[in-house]
Amino acid sequence: MRAVDVDGVSVVIIRKSDGTYRALRNRCAHQGAPLSDGQLEQLIEGSAPGQYRYSADRQVVRCPYHHFEFDIDSGLSPADSQRLRVRSYTCAVSDGMVYVER
Repeated sequence: MRAVDVDGVSVVIIRKSDGTYRALRNRCAHQGAPLSDGQLEQLIEGSAPGQYRYSADRQVVRCPYHHFEFDIDSGLSPADSQRLRVRSYTCAVSDGMVYVER
């Protein structure tokens, strides 16, 4: 993960394990912590209490302050997708450069 400035807005660029890139606003929806200082992890899913597994294809960035999580593909919080989200941006790679559409 790396924080960059895009037209005056801090954005975190994330390289997924499959080599694709995602871009999210670099500000936690809870109290504004820089997500680029957080952790990139596999989403932990569960079908019932006490039954947990790592998601095969979903990753989250975990806020460094209070551990709020945001799906790196959508910006939505897996815990409360109706109320908690960070803005996601379209990005593309061309000639080794990552471009973010704001």
